[in-house]
Amino acid sequence: MMKTKFNVVSALEDYKRRDEERREFITNKGYAAMEEIIKEVNQRGSLNEADIYYGTPKPQLSFSDVELGYMLTSMMEYATNHVGNPVDEECEFENKLAYFEYKGEIIQILEVYGQGTDSWFSKTSDDTINQLNNTAYGVYLIQFDDFINYTKNKDNESNKLSSSSTISNDITGGYTVERGSK
Repeated sequence: MMKTKFNVVSALEDYKRRDEERREFITNKGYAAMEEIIKEVNQRGSLNEADIYYGTPKPQLSFSDVELGYMLTSMMEYATNHVGNPVDEECEFENKLAYFEYKGEIIQILEVYGQGTDSWFSKTSDDTINQLNNTAYGVYLIQFDDFINYTKNKDNESNKLSSSSTISNDITGGYTVERGSK
């Protein structure tokens, strides 16, 4: 039987590195990326990571599929944690929606669960825009600026925590996170 070793410290370092890359992309290039996303969605109707590889015509983006994934995932997490998510009743799969407004444009994210999870940006219907602007449904509409500011604030909190935190192996063999000065 083959034994596999799992390096907890390496896995935590990889997670931290990917999280830093995600936050750095969003805080430094998020506004420009959102403008490009809105432009592509208005032309195509929707946009996800697969469109970068297989889309016809190919989307004209200055960032990668991974960075588009950062935007999709982070924006959906923000919506879920801050306003909740309505669902698309007409979709046959379990799903959730998020709506973001930037420079007067409203864009939606649809996340669908089936044999896996897929998510994409899409154009918001005129009826939905009317509901978001004129009814209690508007509670689901998020200002993109709020998302960027939240990400910047989380980045600042993370820097404070990481400079004074250590991960150590305790006597029982488990890992603990400790705060203190270096």
